[in-house]
Amino acid sequence: MVDFLTHYYRKNKPPFQSMSRLSDEEAERMGLSLLEENPKAFGRFRKFQTYWPRRKRTDQWVRSEFKKRGGRPTEAYPQYMVLGTSRYILELGGDGGYAEIRIPLSEFAANEVSFTYSDCMVSLWLAEEQQDQEYFNPDLHAKVFNLPEILEVSAIHGIPNGEWETDPKKAFDFFIEAQVWSLRPLKKYMEISSETDGGMSE
Repeated sequence: MVDFLTHYYRKNKPPFQSMSRLSDEEAERMGLSLLEENPKAFGRFRKFQTYWPRRKRTDQWVRSEFKKRGGRPTEAYPQYMVLGTSRYILELGGDGGYAEIRIPLSEFAANEVSFTYSDCMVSLWLAEEQQDQEYFNPDLHAKVFNLPEILEVSAIHGIPNGEWETDPKKAFDFFIEAQVWSLRPLKKYMEISSETDGGMSE
């Protein structure tokens, strides 16, 4: 059983940054800067005016659903991680520009981290716009899981590791995303990396 979460961030930039904390104007500038830095990894920012409202709406959807699952978020927006590791994220960068921080699951309280099967925006999009496609799975997509639930789900369905390349039914199952709703378990890792120079990771 996988017993850790991984946070990926751009090398030479601080970890655990979030565009969600920026104003709309600041977020757009950052998104365009990241797009210029790596068009493959940050291609979603090409249509920023469409992407940004959807992202904010999705963050609030996850937060609301997590509270229904017993979550107690203390932050308005999450810090993003993945359960285990993500080959998809590393390959998407394509330039060796990612660093990672792994944190044992034991350092997180169950009521401060939620999960979605694939990226939360993708998961919700599949339910809203792709329900008639074979890659939409109502048991996995557009659902927010708590920690005990996602461990059960991953035991049954596995953690994505390249199946999107060969199995049409898993075309959008890139990773299991973790949304961390408290800075408490992250603070010491932020301090360890505090000497790193600035910028947003995503």
